[in-house]
Amino acid sequence: MGNVFRALIVAVAAVWLAAVARAEGPAFDLKPVGSGVYAAIDRDGEAGANAGVVIGKDAVLVVDTFYEPAAAEALLTEIRRLTKAPVRYVVNTHHHIDHTAGNAVFANAGATTIAHKNVRDWIKSENLRLLGGDAITPERRARVEALTAPDAGYDGTVDIDLGGRRVRLRHLLGHTGGDTVVWVEDAKVVFLGDLFWRQAAPNLIDARVADWIATLDRMAKLGDGTTFVPGHGDVGTLADVQAFRGYLADLSAFAGEAKGDNAEADVLARMSAKYADWSFFKSLGTKGVGHMLAERAGTKRAPVPVPDPTPFD
Repeated sequence: MGNVFRALIVAVAAVWLAAVARAEGPAFDLKPVGSGVYAAIDRDGEAGANAGVVIGKDAVLVVDTFYEPAAAEALLTEIRRLTKAPVRYVVNTHHHIDHTAGNAVFANAGATTIAHKNVRDWIKSENLRLLGGDAITPERRARVEALTAPDAGYDGTVDIDLGGRRVRLRHLLGHTGGDTVVWVEDAKVVFLGDLFWRQAAPNLIDARVADWIATLDRMAKLGDGTTFVPGHGDVGTLADVQAFRGYLADLSAFAGEAKGDNAEADVLARMSAKYADWSFFKSLGTKGVGHMLAERAGTKRAPVPVPDPTPFD
């Protein structure tokens, strides 16, 4: 009996110590997803979104920088524990503040931030709209005004050499119109940003769902052996990407079939029957029905690139 009691005490102590370590640790779980490739998975909303790390012989590339700058600082600390190579590059997968608010942390560490060319135009104006428009709170406005825009932009494709490792950036359509997919070919890992939400209802405020579904079909061609890192939710497989595609396809189909004054309620009821247990469904899932109906009706507003006479390359 004494041995059983002691074993129980040891087990309880281990659980308690693990809980304490988790509470005091960073706002994300850093998961190896390939040799020298890590997914920083947001823990219960503490970081605001996911991020990633790709390590080469000569340099490190970071994918997205969280909503909380403290989480970005913690990620930089973790990277320095993993390698002596400098953090030379940050890639913003799109302009939304939950993926860009830590840019300054890495800029101060000497990194160059790269994104699709639209992100510089949208990082402040569209985040102001995203967080409330004319009704935005002073605190949120200050956070947006403090955002650090990308240093460099591209349109289409660009490859980055980290020293013995090539990282491919590809602009694909769907979530915002300024999305970047980060493909680490030798590790068979792809960071999709918010083009993929694992078992989670997505934010559709800037989306074009038909384009998004086509992009996911392209991603599916990468095959079963690929690891897909989402912008929100845990690391995924091809089956998870296909399940997310199913969410968007169902939403589009249900919206196309809905008629009359009860259209929104009808679509929401049908989506809820299949996806009510997905993360964010009660908030983003509900709002997404309205966005989808507006897209179907041709009345949805999405960001339009602002002409810029200065070079951005």
